Amino acid sequence: MVNDSHSADGRRSFVERVEVAGEQLVSTVKSLLEDTSAKRVIVKSSGGRTLISVPLSFGLAGSALAVILAPTFAAVAAIGAAFAKVSLEIEREG
Repeated sequence: MVNDSHSADGRRSFVERVEVAGEQLVSTVKSLLEDTSAKRVIVKSSGGRTLISVPLSFGLAGSALAVILAPTFAAVAAIGAAFAKVSLEIEREG
């Protein structure tokens, strides 16, 4: 499902909703880091409760990014282990 809108600065943005298995959560979030159009990912339980919201536009590269995101990936991994299925809301700029 995709919702389309315009931000305050006139840029077009949309939210994509995707369901993933818990064990695929970390790899999915890591792949979104490489996607320059993805600005934020929100992980929600199957009941619709927000579990974590991660901004993806850091402007950092390489090892600095890995050090900063290590605690975030640990939290995402714990969520993935606790839930069989989660949904992701991926905010993108188009």
